[in-house]
Amino acid sequence: MAKKIDLQREILEELNGYCDKLIAVLEQIIAELREGRKDDTGELFDAARQGLNWVIEVFNNCEDVINRDEQRVDKSGMVQAVGRLGTVLRENDDVKIAACLEVDFLPFLQSMNEISAHADEICCQN
Repeated sequence: MAKKIDLQREILEELNGYCDKLIAVLEQIIAELREGRKDDTGELFDAARQGLNWVIEVFNNCEDVINRDEQRVDKSGMVQAVGRLGTVLRENDDVKIAACLEVDFLPFLQSMNEISAHADEICCQN
């Protein structure tokens, strides 16, 4: 039976490359929300939100190892970011949604991408 740390390493390694793609999609969505929606912006955003939710879920399940020796991701900040996104989505304000994605979620994805690139090192620390 696999150890928890081995499973965490494996799931973090799965993020490698995925976050890059999700960052590119979010940057496209941010531009479209600011400059004018296209026909598929809503569908693209829904798909990106599913991906973002998966990365958040990975963080939640690996937070003990990610932040073991140093705070790489601020969990309370992430909780606040999710709350802000919920608020701006209810307001249905594209400019605020774009700002929230840019300020709160792009840095989170960049951090998770960096973590995934060093999953072996992070998971092997004592």
